[in-house]
Amino acid sequence: MYTFFINDKPLLLALAKDNSPQFLHIPSIDYTSDTKLMDFVRQVEDIGSHGIQLICANPTEVMQELKSHFTVIHAGGGIVYNEVGQLLMMKRLGKWDLPKGKIDPGETVEEGALREVEEECGINKLKIRSFFQNSYHTYKLQGHRFLKLTHWYLMDSTFEGVLVPQLEESITEVKWINLAEVNLETLDTYESIRSILKVVKG
Repeated sequence: MYTFFINDKPLLLALAKDNSPQFLHIPSIDYTSDTKLMDFVRQVEDIGSHGIQLICANPTEVMQELKSHFTVIHAGGGIVYNEVGQLLMMKRLGKWDLPKGKIDPGETVEEGALREVEEECGINKLKIRSFFQNSYHTYKLQGHRFLKLTHWYLMDSTFEGVLVPQLEESITEVKWINLAEVNLETLDTYESIRSILKVVKG
């Protein structure tokens, strides 16, 4: 299954309907190649939409077709834990978020993910533990559609200093949290980030 977030609303590509609680209110539609894929994108973009599930015979094939309609931007992000098992989170534009950003020319995705975490949170002593998953969200800029493909990594840090938010990136707070104590249903965050945190939390 692939989940694209369009204006923070999900467009799911799946073999069968996902009956997870967060997707129960989203209509499911059988997708065939005769249907224009971008028509569904425009439906999700509509202000009244909650998202759509497309039931596809081959979700990977449909995902590749969908990507062809966007300019793809690669980004790297970190799901960072300290030595006592707390998760690194930050507040960007008033919402809780995970550190991530675009990969610079000449650097690997892993290097970019580490650099973005360091820059956005004022942290060091980071080490990548393993790849976690990819996430997809789309946005429009000057009438052009972009797809940000973020490569997420589980990371560990022995940093014990003061966390410093990158104010020029609209980050106003950085802190360690105990994810087990957080109610993800009420957390003021983006739906794309909430989806990731639910997988992290298990």
